[in-house]
Amino acid sequence: MEYIQLPHKDKNNWNRICEKYFKKDINNFAELNHIFYEGKYPFFNEINKKYTKEGDEFIKVYKYLNKLILDLDDKILPYEIKILKTKKNDILEFTRRQVAILFLLSFFKIMKKELRFYVYNVISTTKKGPKFEFGRCFLNYLTNIGKWLSEQNPILEEKIKFIRISKEKELNDYMEETIFCDINIYTKGSLFDGDASYCVDFANKNIGGGALVGGCVQEEILFAIQPEAIVSMLFMEKMGKDDAIRIDNTIQYSKYEGYGESFIFKSNAIGNDTNKIKRTKIIAIDAFPHSSIKDQKIIERDIYKAFVGFKTVYYDKKEVNEEKTIATGNWGCGAFGGDYELKFLQQWIAASFAGIKRLDYYTFNDKKMKYIIEMLDKIKMKYKKVKDLYDALCTKKLSEGKVVKILLGLTEEDDCIII
Repeated sequence: MEYIQLPHKDKNNWNRICEKYFKKDINNFAELNHIFYEGKYPFFNEINKKYTKEGDEFIKVYKYLNKLILDLDDKILPYEIKILKTKKNDILEFTRRQVAILFLLSFFKIMKKELRFYVYNVISTTKKGPKFEFGRCFLNYLTNIGKWLSEQNPILEEKIKFIRISKEKELNDYMEETIFCDINIYTKGSLFDGDASYCVDFANKNIGGGALVGGCVQEEILFAIQPEAIVSMLFMEKMGKDDAIRIDNTIQYSKYEGYGESFIFKSNAIGNDTNKIKRTKIIAIDAFPHSSIKDQKIIERDIYKAFVGFKTVYYDKKEVNEEKTIATGNWGCGAFGGDYELKFLQQWIAASFAGIKRLDYYTFNDKKMKYIIEMLDKIKMKYKKVKDLYDALCTKKLSEGKVVKILLGLTEEDDCIII
């Protein structure tokens, strides 16, 4: 079993770190920038100039975050964390307090540089844009943690679970009698807003993708507004073709607007009543990038990948009576280059095979989804069983943007098989 050693394991070096950084008084952003980042991070200057209130709120609670690090020993956080490996079923559990410690160690550049978990990279930016806005999200997250520390709020002792699942292929066991799960389609809103039990992270095979290097699509945005999920980047090995990851009990700390280059931090999402805060369960699955719609193996691969991810809802036996509902959207499209109609059908098939009660599908009002929404009832009428649609999807000669027409026999093109 492989482990990552945390900085406080070497006590002599840890004492030197504490003397150099955490035993110094900090009263403003300029001092913070000077002590931890040698004054090189213009992020702090920009916050001071344009977002003074955000900076002041952070400085108010900094002493509680600082004490969290100064008190650190192996009773508060183990010296080593195991790596959750590809093709293995495994789990790590941390309290919300422990996750905050791991985040802080990276935010303050105390973690080893060779790890993927370099949170400080976001606030090293020299210009405004999504990376800068992610920094504001992270600052807001830490401000909330500091506030809870000052109140000794029990929410910090809640457990966050990081679960790794790998399954051998077993779709045949689910195919014959499976009926389609219910599906609700939403043209507006975000999959984080609804009441589904789980939401899908359109993941990179290296979980977190470009969240710490300037990427700003669905997964990166999810990790920016729910920074507790970022900690998975420290110990999760990249996903193999049979792997999925589930992260339980994260919180959305920030409200945002936009996507890609238009992304901005909007405001704090946390209210005063912690009992009313929504806890999120995330299913992380990676689609095949830039997949060929004519490659049967890739089509099957992504159906199975989604199936493995959706089956993670059965990981915890305590949740056996929970209604299995999942919120998802245009997984594998956009930057990954997947066909919108194909990715919709793959997820619907996978959810049905996995025994999901309801799939909430958010189209983000994308015009490429308009046709499949209009033709959904006809698909249900033609393909009575999930297996029938699965077989058709994996055997017919498909074309980009015409998947539904081909499945329904509504095209006369030479490269299509007419039903």
